[in-house]
This record gives sequence, C-alpha cells and structure tokens, in this order.
Amino acid sequence: MYRGFVYASDAIADFVRGLDRSDSVAVYTFSRNLKRDAPLTRDRGEAIFGLRKAVAGDDAALYNGLLLALRDAAKVPGRKVIIVFSNGPDNASMVAPDDVRAVAEDEGIPIYVISTNDVNKDPMSSAVFKRISTRTGGKAYFAKTWQRQVEAFESIREDLGNSYSITYYPQTNTNEGFRKINVEIVSDAGKKYRVRARPGYRPRGGFN
Repeated sequence: MYRGFVYASDAIADFVRGLDRSDSVAVYTFSRNLKRDAPLTRDRGEAIFGLRKAVAGDDAALYNGLLLALRDAAKVPGRKVIIVFSNGPDNASMVAPDDVRAVAEDEGIPIYVISTNDVNKDPMSSAVFKRISTRTGGKAYFAKTWQRQVEAFESIREDLGNSYSITYYPQTNTNEGFRKINVEIVSDAGKKYRVRARPGYRPRGGFN
C-alpha cells in the first residue's frame, strides 16, 4: 500500500471532486485509531486538503474506525453512505465485523468497500467485506491496481447518482427481530434495471 498510496489518494480526490454539488463529504482515516481529517462539508477543497494529510499506517483497526464513523453518520439527517478504502485485513479492532454490520443495518447506512487486497489470498476478509456491503445495500470491490480503484469509485458515484430512498409503514407485526424486505420492479419496462437494496431491518421501539 505504501507504494500505491499516492495513486489511491488521487483516485479518492477525483471521486470527491465528481460528487454532486448538493452532497456533503467527510474524510476519516484509520490505523490503530480513527482520525477525522475533514468534517462534513460541501467544500471540496477542504475535504481534499484533509485527505492529503493522510499517511499510510501499519496496523488497521478497520472495524473500530467504521463503528465510530457510523456513529457520527447516524447523527446527520438525510441519506448517507460510507465508503471504506482499505489495503488489507483488520488486525487491531476490538469489535467484531458483524456487530458493525448490525449497526449499519439498524441505521440504514449502506457501506461500500474498496479493498486493494487480493481476494484469493485473504478469502476470510474478502467474505466479511462482501457480507457487510451486501447486507447494508452497498457493494464490495477488489481493486489491486490504481486503474481498478478509479473504476470502483466511478461505479460507486454512478450508484449514488441513481439511488433512491423508499419508506413505508408496515402492518402490525409482533416480530421484534430482523424483518426481511424485498424490492422488485414489476413493470415490463423496468426489467432492464438492476435493484440493489438492503435485505431487511430491525424495528426500533415497540411493535409496528
């Protein structure tokens, strides 16, 4: 990661510049600890300035950092996503990845993961990344080269530009556990579209 760090930083900066003007972005970095390099802002220059302060660290407490980022994001109203860029497996977290996934599911925050690690050399971490992203409505990308990383960010930006928030009121249901949902496009004209959505949710407070 040290060798390709500057290219990764450029790919992230290009992604930030290409976001819709109405979008805000925050930049977090992590090694053993989480660092808030740029607060939530619409100022692309401020966000990229924070990004350029990042340095490649040794240990990776990815899930610790992701949990704290989720807690911050949960305080902000509106639609949110978290994009994780990582060069390898977590080796320093105190929290389990599925605990982090559960928080993201409860908060309704999709997680996208771009990993520079070889999916075949670390199948355990790769499986975790896929599970977290799929269960929250995001997607996992495995991109070893900077060209693939650029493609991954472009794909995510396209997703964000074509995603929608859907709400509904469920009928009375005594199930306090995980409730599955399924989103389908039933019209013939919509068959050409691909739907990616979170598989369900956990109710908050009382019966719905």
